[in-house]
Amino acid sequence: MNKIKSTLLLLSLVAIANAATFTPSFKVAIMPNEPQDKGAIKEDTIKSINAHHVLFNIFTGDTKSGKEKCTDEIIGKDLIDYLNKLNVPTLYSVGDNEWTDCHRTNNGSYDPLERLAYIRKVFFSKNTMQGKNPLKVEREGKLGEKFSENSRLIVNNVMFVALHVVGSNNNLVSTEKLCKKHSNRSEEACKKASNEYLERSKANIEWLKESFKIAREKHLAGIAIAIQADPYFPFELSDHGWNKKFLPNLNEKNGFTNFINTMIEETHNFNGQVVLIHGDSHYFKVDKAMFDKNGGLTPNFTRVETFGSIEQSWVEMNVDPNDETVFTFKPVILKNLKEK
Repeated sequence: MNKIKSTLLLLSLVAIANAATFTPSFKVAIMPNEPQDKGAIKEDTIKSINAHHVLFNIFTGDTKSGKEKCTDEIIGKDLIDYLNKLNVPTLYSVGDNEWTDCHRTNNGSYDPLERLAYIRKVFFSKNTMQGKNPLKVEREGKLGEKFSENSRLIVNNVMFVALHVVGSNNNLVSTEKLCKKHSNRSEEACKKASNEYLERSKANIEWLKESFKIAREKHLAGIAIAIQADPYFPFELSDHGWNKKFLPNLNEKNGFTNFINTMIEETHNFNGQVVLIHGDSHYFKVDKAMFDKNGGLTPNFTRVETFGSIEQSWVEMNVDPNDETVFTFKPVILKNLKEK
């Protein structure tokens, strides 16, 4: 074989090898919370997402505002109709506005546990995402029953996990104020809420640990974890806020303690990139919201919070398994509902 043919063959083999290890990148839309505000539908969000080439959407809950009634129509049919207007399927992580806070008088004084059972039956009775052309997902628990809302799937060497961690202290009623604020519920109902938290928190931790275990075994490039709650609120993490304010607040009265501690431990023992996607406080941000024991930022962890309230804007997440950062984010800014 002459030198030219030998060189061409070598180049061909290199190209084949590169093609075999190259994993295509893709985009995911992180939707804003509250698809509707006082009856006004975020139509511009739908149009904009449909105009972009995304593989699927992530919806971090809050089907409605915290002051609207928790009717079957609002937390069920309206959301189904909204997600069906999108061209690609949606990974749904349940929020507090559609069940946890439904005991409030301005929400209709519903039984939150009954509302949760309704949501599980309506949205999580199949092992697929919501909306059109649904992708298959793995679910925790029996379909349509407890913890079926916890789901995951792997796309191009990256795992996506939907985990049921919600605002309002994750339904842990640890103070009298949390029990009675804007509500007529009994002490017995508040005890039932805390018991629900304990059971779901245990399932959440099992699902999260198992997801990281799978990711390590498969040598995945990254994990994206979608929850509704902002577990950092109201703490500022800079200027020693992490050590002096945030970490000391992770106690038995904090409904996010187990989740945060597990996420820290698992992230520090994972070689790939980790991103936490959440809503709740409705203030868009991308930051490095985790520190190492040496006081430095955890390099493989990123937090992104999506838009909400009257905002129609959304976040485009580019996922590139071949890039060392894996996840990058670009806000897609639209007029809010009051600017229309």
